[in-house]
Amino acid sequence: MENFDASLSTYFKALLGPRDTRVKGWFLLDNYIPTFICSVIYLLIVWLGPKYMKNRQPFSCRGILVVYNLGLTLLSLYMFCELVTGVWEGRYNFFCQGTRSAGEADMKIIRVLWWYYFSKLIEFMDTFFFILRKNNHQITVLHVYHHASMLNIWWFVMNWVPCGHSSVCADNHPDQLWGHLAMFVPPWVAVLPDWIHDLSDCSLHKLLYSDLQQEGGLAEKRASEGPPEWVCGCGEWTHQQLFFPGKQCEAEEATEGLKPRS
Repeated sequence: MENFDASLSTYFKALLGPRDTRVKGWFLLDNYIPTFICSVIYLLIVWLGPKYMKNRQPFSCRGILVVYNLGLTLLSLYMFCELVTGVWEGRYNFFCQGTRSAGEADMKIIRVLWWYYFSKLIEFMDTFFFILRKNNHQITVLHVYHHASMLNIWWFVMNWVPCGHSSVCADNHPDQLWGHLAMFVPPWVAVLPDWIHDLSDCSLHKLLYSDLQQEGGLAEKRASEGPPEWVCGCGEWTHQQLFFPGKQCEAEEATEGLKPRS
């Protein structure tokens, strides 16, 4: 294993240049293998988990979901505040910012971006909760790709560009914050950021939320009805899925029973 890691390090150095020495010795950053293994384990669970749960009753997970979302809300809030203050203290340039130009502010950015990298590992639990609650329709290809790739992408970011412009382009802390706040704030408030993104026609953001679009037909509603009506419906659906998945299934079964047979 050590020889394999040494070979990888040599290859990465030849391809990307020397690593940033400021993160040397940091947890999970010296060696790529743990990050890769975590990603493989994640994909195995995504593959085997639904098979294991196929003939079993779904778990509610209500209590642990509240704790999980509260924890990630606080972590996202911390990262967002630290990034804003670090960018302000370092007088960052939003168009082009070097990795060694802001002194102590750079180290502040590096520390918070390590937490951001580590949060990608924690967020594997998003998919695991879907599996345990048998919400398999939410485990889309794009969902799995996003979670499996982000941890790996940010391992490379942390080793070669752990501050500078990468901190300005970090993956939507406000969206993360709002997503987890959906557990604690009124439903119509929690989904407002998604509507705001639609105003700017952010196609990637729409794809990342394709599970919601497929379930509620939100793309069509946004175009025809406008935000006030569908926002409430989307929020109610979110809370229904989070807290009362069993009732949702019963309602769907009842609706199916009322449909005329062909």
